Amino acid sequence: MSDLERAWQWRAERGLFKEPSAIRIFHGPGEGTGDLQHFAIDRLNDHYWVTQWDHPGVTSHGANSARDQSQRRSLVEFLRQKGAHSVVGLGRPQKGVAPEAEVWWGEAPAEPIQVREGGASFLIRLRETRHPGLFLDHLPLRQWLLSHSEGLKVLNTFAYTGSLSVAAALGRAKSVTTLDLSKPTIQWAQENFELNGLQGDAYRFIAGDVFEWLPRLRKSHGHFDCVILDPPSFSHGKKGNFSTAKDLTQLHGLALDLLAPDGFLVTSINSANVTWQKFENDLLGAARDKKIELQILRAMDLPETFPTRLGRPSDRYLKGWILKRVSER
Repeated sequence: MSDLERAWQWRAERGLFKEPSAIRIFHGPGEGTGDLQHFAIDRLNDHYWVTQWDHPGVTSHGANSARDQSQRRSLVEFLRQKGAHSVVGLGRPQKGVAPEAEVWWGEAPAEPIQVREGGASFLIRLRETRHPGLFLDHLPLRQWLLSHSEGLKVLNTFAYTGSLSVAAALGRAKSVTTLDLSKPTIQWAQENFELNGLQGDAYRFIAGDVFEWLPRLRKSHGHFDCVILDPPSFSHGKKGNFSTAKDLTQLHGLALDLLAPDGFLVTSINSANVTWQKFENDLLGAARDKKIELQILRAMDLPETFPTRLGRPSDRYLKGWILKRVSER
């Protein structure tokens, strides 16, 4: 049995295909051997998004090599047998920005499509993009927000297309503020809200630099009951460059200024280059500077559809916590 078929059957036997229309059906770092270790496949309705990571011995994503073309044909054939309408591929280099995804096979829709997850709907784009718009590895966090947001004032920063904001709003949050540097993704987030019937003054959308807006929101909106930080590894804004390698203490300090007593701080990073220990030290440094004590309620990890192998900690790239601010005694 092939690695791909084994991964498919494992999900089918556990009923993982029954409800969501967006699911990772193969995670190479934990389920693949040989070249397949460097691939991941997401099912988005009947369309498939394939991510291929560069690895030693392969240049330019291997796009022009005979080995790569053979691997691509095998993937497409497997997915066609599973009922794929299209297969879209994205090569991720070890350094630099990935090119836009390309259609490997079939008719990938030019317009956004709608996928379902846990009672929520999200718009996905397959063309002229470097990501379809929904981070499937954050499913556990969306589920947590759905069940813990009732009555809270929520601030979601680095929000991208607003999936965490949608989860908080569907979880009956009192208000949700969605902040991201990119105007197009903020517009995308608004479309996701409208798709879920979420409209009104309780929902605010801001296209702007997090480092500029956090102090402004402290003055204009006071404290938030839940602050979400999910920054990229690197970004460039009005206040300069941001890097998870050097700026997490400053970022958490600004976020803690906004956090209400007994409020929740949700913080995560998607980086294999920042260890759990460094992440905790940076967060702890910010908390000590602000003389705030935080309790860990839950550590974040990859969902079961993103398995990794024991002894390869760098493959477990997602790190984070759901924390609670301890009231002053």
